[in-house]
Amino acid sequence: MQLAEKLDGLKGAKLLNDAFFNEFTLRLPKPAKEVVEALAARGILGGVPASRLWPDEPEAENLLLLAATEMNTDADMDALVAALEEVL
Repeated sequence: MQLAEKLDGLKGAKLLNDAFFNEFTLRLPKPAKEVVEALAARGILGGVPASRLWPDEPEAENLLLLAATEMNTDADMDALVAALEEVL
């Protein structure tokens, strides 16, 4: 998927899925909750921190769950990538 390829390796980010449909998980170099809040301040919905789903799992802290479909334009994906570059 185009978005996953753009995000893999972005300032220490690592794609964790070898195969997926629309959803994938990205390991970030910092807590995903902080990243999502920083993206929201820029008007970008940047996924779900895995820690929301698994609050008692410390290894979930830096995991970000993302999804992209045919409804997401290249401009949408580029905006997310650019914003992540700023906040990571």
